[in-house]
Amino acid sequence: MARRPGGGGAVRNFMEGTMRAFAISLSIALSAANPAGAVDRSFETAVENSLKGSVPGDWFLRASWRDDTLVVFISPPPPESFKLWYDAGRQKSMMEALCRAVPGTIWDRIGDAKDIAMEQVVGGNGGKGSWRLSCREDLAKGKEAGRTD
Repeated sequence: MARRPGGGGAVRNFMEGTMRAFAISLSIALSAANPAGAVDRSFETAVENSLKGSVPGDWFLRASWRDDTLVVFISPPPPESFKLWYDAGRQKSMMEALCRAVPGTIWDRIGDAKDIAMEQVVGGNGGKGSWRLSCREDLAKGKEAGRTD
């Protein structure tokens, strides 16, 4: 039986279209499951978890690298957050206490060339109008002053 030119075109077009759609769907699914920009946050999460016992349970901590500094963003619930924001002495004491709570194992992993800093976030905003406390500097000042806590 002779095959006609162009015969089976509808089936072939259907199969090609289905395979193309399948390939695109698979590509999208794989990209979503493993984005190219995915970053391993296991160290940052370990830092967050190591500090959770040092703050009330309803506070949110999020560690994120900013150049060579691992910044721990601290977010108390709104009423407490605003009270701390406008009480600089209490805010600084809270950040200093968190710096002292960073375990030695975390400092060992971070090395001498990097730092950990604390920064309060109010209403989702950090950076603008806020200040960052360098834990390395704070701990060094404490040693110079003879502080042992």
